[in-house]
Amino acid sequence: MSHLSPFDLVNLSQTCRTLHEYSQLHHVWHNALLKHRFLPKSYPHLRNASTNIIRRQLITTARIDKAYSQGSLKPIKSYSFPIDVPGQLLGLRFLPGGKWLVLLFHSRTLNPARHSNICLFKPPLASSPSDSTPTSVTLQSEWCWLSFSSLDGPYKSSRGDDLMLLRTFVKNKRTFAVCHLDTKTPSLKITYMFHTTVFIRNYTAAGDYIAYGWITDDRKHMLRVMKLNEDYTTLVKDFTVEIDCPPGHDGKLRIHYDLHLAGKTPRVLLISTRLMAAYDISDMTLTSESLPLRIQPVWKHMPTGISFGRILQMFHEGAIVTLYEGKIRFIYPEIDDAKPNSQTAAIYSFPHPKPQSSKWPAYFESQRIFWLLRLPGPLPAATSSRPLIETAMLPSPQGEDCDVERVLVDHEDLTSTSGCSVCVTSIVQDWDELSGRLCVRHGKSKFPQDHSWRKLSWHITIMDMV
Repeated sequence: MSHLSPFDLVNLSQTCRTLHEYSQLHHVWHNALLKHRFLPKSYPHLRNASTNIIRRQLITTARIDKAYSQGSLKPIKSYSFPIDVPGQLLGLRFLPGGKWLVLLFHSRTLNPARHSNICLFKPPLASSPSDSTPTSVTLQSEWCWLSFSSLDGPYKSSRGDDLMLLRTFVKNKRTFAVCHLDTKTPSLKITYMFHTTVFIRNYTAAGDYIAYGWITDDRKHMLRVMKLNEDYTTLVKDFTVEIDCPPGHDGKLRIHYDLHLAGKTPRVLLISTRLMAAYDISDMTLTSESLPLRIQPVWKHMPTGISFGRILQMFHEGAIVTLYEGKIRFIYPEIDDAKPNSQTAAIYSFPHPKPQSSKWPAYFESQRIFWLLRLPGPLPAATSSRPLIETAMLPSPQGEDCDVERVLVDHEDLTSTSGCSVCVTSIVQDWDELSGRLCVRHGKSKFPQDHSWRKLSWHITIMDMV
């Protein structure tokens, strides 16, 4: 059974009662999870999940991969609903699993003091009529939070809870907060906050860890790492270290951080256009209490040329998508590999984008990449008014040099379903790998002569790919 794919395991379980009982054993599906190309690395919480959750997730991901092998990716179901927020919409994200959405908006009418509101809700058509649990809850925050970024989550803790990082900047002081998104009650609660006055180069949050880095006046690259306790209210670890990196990483070079929590030892990843490096943050590195330790990279990869190229986006576990010499490249660091400084790289010869198309990929998550294109010119009116979405899977099974065509997401009924036939803007909002759901946000001006962001009516379309 350890040599079989998830689909083969399901077929085997339907042959006889004995094999069905063997196919329900936890280690059978746990071994299949550990061999998957990205699930145990991108979603470490699955390692401690029950057998049914692991089995269902592997089958769902296999169905998504099979759908990507077709020339056209057609949603099996799509539905839409309006979002009428009395203020400015600043962010909308799936919780891992795709059943809940978290929404951030500012409203001086509802919350005049700070006007930041966080709403946790189930999409209307995703709610079960027999389920009596409330499907929405709103938190009126005492802080004015900035809009969501790709670094903020939501993400899973080591215990499988949904967390999100909130941030703001007031009077040269940067404030971060951990928000616990409880879908069982449901409830929203800010459990922990911290402040800093240093100029943060970048930050990251994953599992129970939060890390951010800065450069001191004497050009030292410092990193603060924090670990939350079981109820996310206090810190069980809080230490600052100096990290050793090549010249140039203590200046204006753009730095990215990430956390590698899938292996036996937690590590912080430093990513730039000239370096990918991993640093051990286990207890063994904390032997001094007087001065911050200077830690050396345990894994390092540098480009063969001048740089990796322009970093378009980072995946989980330090995987990056770059644009270099007109080609899109995918690089994934193999930190736990037996070979030193090994990595997986794939080069994609995508067609050169037209000037009217979106030049850069619009959204990435869990090694899938999405473009939102509005094709111009002499096309039928029904087609030219409909935004087209293209997508591709990274890395491709073909190998290093991949002449992979982008897959068109066929959503012919999207315009009529959304109720927003003439949209002034369409945004690929979010993709949830665990459920295979894509969220697209459509905005239409409430007033024909005013297309400002504050005066848009929003419709959300959710497409189930499997």
